Amino acid sequence: MGSRVPDWLSFPRPYGHAIVCVLLLCGCSAPSGFSLFTGSTTGEKVASGTQTDTCSTPEKCTAQLRKMIDDPKRDWVGQVQPPDVYANGTRLFAYRALRKKLSCNELKRALEETNAAIPSLEPARYTQVRALMTEVAHELSVEYGKRCRARA
Repeated sequence: MGSRVPDWLSFPRPYGHAIVCVLLLCGCSAPSGFSLFTGSTTGEKVASGTQTDTCSTPEKCTAQLRKMIDDPKRDWVGQVQPPDVYANGTRLFAYRALRKKLSCNELKRALEETNAAIPSLEPARYTQVRALMTEVAHELSVEYGKRCRARA
């Protein structure tokens, strides 16, 4: 019996293995609160009308990632969140996983969200998540350019 990554956690290579490793390593090294990046590790709630689960454990982040990926409505796409929600990387990994499956409208909303959120990430506190968000925004932009520019 080998270790097989669940289908919902399949990412384009080389991202898949790296994402799983980062989630596992950060979860193992985190004290009581979980965050892939520096930022809030208290799992505190955010303002109403936004995503309130900042997933305080690796298990909760994995469950949240699965829920986002499996959500057929994807009404979470394009909803700008407070910086601490982005700090664990779950939302960004969901965008990476869904990048090729998102409609042009969803890609556009995802791009608008990531581009709007980047300035809110204070460089000193959110350096790593800001870099990840910049990478994800670029990947979404490339995907949008391949599939959607001609239609717009």
